[in-house]
Amino acid sequence: MHGQCERARRWASAELDGELSSFERALLHDHLGRCGECSTFTDSVGGLTTALREAPLEPFEGVVISRARRRLHVPLARIAVAMAVAAIGLGSVLASVQLKGSSVVSSRIRETPAIGGPDALNLRTLIALERQRSAALSNLPTRAVHGGRVVLEP
Repeated sequence: MHGQCERARRWASAELDGELSSFERALLHDHLGRCGECSTFTDSVGGLTTALREAPLEPFEGVVISRARRRLHVPLARIAVAMAVAAIGLGSVLASVQLKGSSVVSSRIRETPAIGGPDALNLRTLIALERQRSAALSNLPTRAVHGGRVVLEP
């Protein structure tokens, strides 16, 4: 079957629904006059369509097909433990990277006055990190606009 036959068969179906322009209809009937296979196809499709349209309507039985759901049965305790382990691991990694990257932090922790109790290391670390952040912010270049351009100044 070549391209003209494929197009003619699509148009034959569209003609049954009244979707062809007068030009397309003329091209279809010209092709059907020359091609016996497409003419036979058009007659059979037309007969089937007519039979379907003339058939009596069937009553609706009310059958509804619901979507099957797949439930995951994982105990809540396992999920909570997994999340806690992930949070502790992530916190440890972030803390070690932050502390390894800065020798200033370790020296400033030693300068902080001794505080008793279990929160002493955390408090010293927070103080040192705040001092380091303040120092880093004060060393950032400032921006100035000269002649419509932004220029960074030390």
